[in-house]
Amino acid sequence: MTLAIPILLYHSIPREPDARDRFSVAREPFATHLDAIVESGRIPLTIGEIARGLRGEQPLPDRAMAITFDDCYENTPEAIELLGERDLRATVYVTTGQIGTRAMIGHDQLRLLADRSDAVELGAHSVTHPRLDELSPSKIESEVNDSKRHLEQLLGRPVETFAYPYGAYDRRVREAVVDAGFQSAVAVKNALSHDEDDPWAIARWTVRRTTDAQRIAQLLDGQGAPRAWRHERLGTRGYRMVRRLRRTLDWA
Repeated sequence: MTLAIPILLYHSIPREPDARDRFSVAREPFATHLDAIVESGRIPLTIGEIARGLRGEQPLPDRAMAITFDDCYENTPEAIELLGERDLRATVYVTTGQIGTRAMIGHDQLRLLADRSDAVELGAHSVTHPRLDELSPSKIESEVNDSKRHLEQLLGRPVETFAYPYGAYDRRVREAVVDAGFQSAVAVKNALSHDEDDPWAIARWTVRRTTDAQRIAQLLDGQGAPRAWRHERLGTRGYRMVRRLRRTLDWA
């Protein structure tokens, strides 16, 4: 039986609920989620550590889990403070072309966040946040490589993990991420990762505004979501074809 590894995907953590954003989780319910993580006895790892375990380079604890944030909002550092109060850790993915724009993290904030290496692993999330599997090979390469290079220049250290925007990737996108030198990547899938998962397409479960602590506890218990699949599902391939067709019509 495979080892379940719940990996939670968060976005914005505003101080007050935002009814317009279904993916935001307000500060107060977010704190209850973190308390559920502590109570579960799960061991929060970074995505880099999980990937090394999936590749057999180091053992994975029986109760491994991960907390991730996509996009890197201006409120992300405050969320990390809440994690630090509970000795929890996270991986944060930065959309580099959005640094310093409205509601997103600024350059100085990001450097300060980088100083929290005890609590935070930083990764790249593309430059402009497109669905990479709809792009040409040259544009895929640019989005992947430029985001890595920009973040490394800003932080002054290697960036080794990547998050596919919208969780959208295909064989070409995965290969571009590997070729760029990333040691891991996360998808979405809304499934539980496990010890046989793909280190360059690690499954995550999206936390929404309406998700309560009881639901988080269920996931941490390895229940309420399927185990991630290794190979692409037929429905995913069909949905991609529809998206590409729409994009072609938009350009016409």
